[in-house]
Amino acid sequence: MKTTFLLMVLVVVMAWSLSSAQPTDPQRCLNAFKTTSSGCLESLKGFVHGHFHGIKKECCLTVSTVSDLCWPVLFPNMPYIRFVIKGICTIKYSLH
Repeated sequence: MKTTFLLMVLVVVMAWSLSSAQPTDPQRCLNAFKTTSSGCLESLKGFVHGHFHGIKKECCLTVSTVSDLCWPVLFPNMPYIRFVIKGICTIKYSLH
């Protein structure tokens, strides 16, 4: 009886935490990049097409503050892109 209760509590807690992990508002994710003066969104679009040198420090600062939940919204077919861009920013500008 006690084990069943603990399992039920565990399932409820997991279901509650997964529902709060839904992606944020897509427009807010997009605006985070649009508000930077260095053309961050254009730099990221260029990165997708193979232009790796256009990411400026201000853009990297934005990249480091944007929620990980925004990346699948902005680049739905590229789940790895946040790790690559964050890695480049870390190497290029020593951002952690």
